[in-house]
Amino acid sequence: MTSTGPLRKGWFKDTLCDAPTESLALLRLDGDLYESTMDALTALYDKVCPGGIVIIDDWGVLPPCRKAVQDFFAGRDQPLPEMHTQDWSGVWFRKP
Repeated sequence: MTSTGPLRKGWFKDTLCDAPTESLALLRLDGDLYESTMDALTALYDKVCPGGIVIIDDWGVLPPCRKAVQDFFAGRDQPLPEMHTQDWSGVWFRKP
């Protein structure tokens, strides 16, 4: 097991793009807003291994969060993955 270093303090847009992470089996997003959700997806989605799990909190309660995920996949010309309900507000999907 390797360490990715200390916690990173700051906005997603300033800290995630150069995070020393090569691959992820699990990505949990809790950015709430459009910009922070998009920033996290842009910086980290490609690091999720095929078959890895992406959890998106607030999908069911914060429309800007849901819109960011939809726009992210639309911008990549990829269909929106099949979302599975996690709880009253969150969803998850497995990366193809």
